[in-house]
Amino acid sequence: MNTLVIIGAGFSGAVTAVQFLQVCNPGTRVVLLNRSGEMARGLAYGTSSSRHLLNVPAGNMSALVDQPDHFLRFCETRLPGTTPASFVPRKLYGEYLCGLLADAERNCRDGVSFERITTEAHSIEEQNGKARVRIADGREFIADHVILAFGNFSPFNPTITSIPRDAGRYVADPWSGEIEVPIEPQAPVLLLGAGLTALDVALTLDQQGHSGPVYMLSRRGVQPLPHRSSRHVDNVAGDVVQALLSSAPTVLSYLRQMRSLVRTAARDDVDWRDIVAAVRPITAQLWQRLSEAERRRFLRHMQVYWDAHRHRVAPASYAAFSAQIEQGRLKPMAGRIHDIDVLPGGLSVHIGVRGSALVESLEVSHIINCTGPNSNLARVDDRLIVQLRKVGLIRLDSLGLGICVDESLSVLDQHAVPVKWLSYVGPMLKAQFWEATAVPELRRYARDLAVRIAAEIG
Repeated sequence: MNTLVIIGAGFSGAVTAVQFLQVCNPGTRVVLLNRSGEMARGLAYGTSSSRHLLNVPAGNMSALVDQPDHFLRFCETRLPGTTPASFVPRKLYGEYLCGLLADAERNCRDGVSFERITTEAHSIEEQNGKARVRIADGREFIADHVILAFGNFSPFNPTITSIPRDAGRYVADPWSGEIEVPIEPQAPVLLLGAGLTALDVALTLDQQGHSGPVYMLSRRGVQPLPHRSSRHVDNVAGDVVQALLSSAPTVLSYLRQMRSLVRTAARDDVDWRDIVAAVRPITAQLWQRLSEAERRRFLRHMQVYWDAHRHRVAPASYAAFSAQIEQGRLKPMAGRIHDIDVLPGGLSVHIGVRGSALVESLEVSHIINCTGPNSNLARVDDRLIVQLRKVGLIRLDSLGLGICVDESLSVLDQHAVPVKWLSYVGPMLKAQFWEATAVPELRRYARDLAVRIAAEIG
C-alpha cells in the first residue's frame, strides 16, 4: 500500500488531505498528523470568539478551487442572509473545514485508508528512497511521500521582554490559548505590535470585560485598514499589471508605479483597494523579479505598509477597533522600548517616541506580544524543525521567510537539491512566492500538490 504522511492539519494540511482523498487510487494510505487540538482548525480558525471575523469576504473563502461558492453555500445554511461580501466569524470557517475533512473521509474510494493521529512528528529520515517518519510515541511510518504542512510558529520574543517574562507579566503568544494570565479589568496593558494580531487581542480583552487603558506600540505606528462594505470593480487590472511588470525590478520603482496608479484611479473615483487587488495575481512575479538586496529593502522599509494595505480587516472589526481608539481606551504609539523596570505591582516601560528624543514611561500590568507569527525557522526551537535542519533535509530562506522549495513545491535540501519524496505547503511558501499566506492562494497550492503526489505515488 502506498503511503502519504501529511504533517500539520491546519488549513493547508487539511485541504491538501481533502483534495488528495478525492483523486488518489485504491491501495493508498493517508496519515494526517496534528500536534494538538481539533484537526482542520489550526490557530487561525480555532478561536471561540464571535467577534473574530474573517478578513476576506465569504465569497472568496471557498477551500476548493473548482467550487468557488462552496463556503458561501455552507454559510447560507448556518447564517441565512450571508452574501458574497459578508465577513463571517472565523470559528464558522473552522466548522466548515472540519466538515470538509469529514466529508472527504466518508466519501473516499474503497481501498483508501485515512488515519488521523494527534501527535508530534519527531524526525524524518530517508530510507531506500522513501521516508521514515518517527512520531512522539515511538511509532514509525514508512512513507512514499511526506508533505510538511505546518503553518506559522509562535511570535519571536524580543530580548527586551526577558524582564517581564521573568516577572510573570508577559504573554509570549496570545493564540496559544485564551489569554490566561490574570489581568485585572482596570489594569493597563501594553501590546507589542499594531497589526491584525493586536487588533484581535484588543477586541478579545474588551470582550472579556477589560476596561483599563490598552497601549498599542509599534515602530512606525501603522494601523490596520478596513475593507469596504461594497464589492470592488474589475476594470483596472490590465493597466495595473502592465505598468508594474514593465517597470524596473526595484522596490522604489514599484512604489512609484503604485502611487501613480492610485492617483490616476482616484480621478475616476476608483478606490485604492481596487489597485491593490489587481496586483494580487502577479505578486509572485513581482517578488521573484527582485534581487535579494531589493527584497531586503522591501522587508525593512515597505513591508509594514504593504501588509496594512493588502491584508485588511472586516469593516465591523475595524469599527469596533476605531471606537476603542476614539473612546481613549486604546492608545496607539510609535516608538521603541528602551528599558523595562519591574515594579511591586507591574512594569515601568520606557519608550523612545518615534521622531523625537523624548522617552515616555508607562506603568502597565502586563505586556502581550502581538508582533505576529514567526517564519524564521532559525529561531524556532521545534524538535522536528531542528532535526530537519541538522540532517540537511530543508534549506531555510536567507531572509527568514520560510522554507525553500522549487516550483512544484518540492523541498530543497541544504545543497538546494529538490527532495523527491518531501514537499511543503503552507504560509512559509512566501519565501518563494510572497503571496502565499491567504486562502485564495493556499487552496490552489494545496490542490496542485495533491494532484501531483496522487499521480506520482498512485
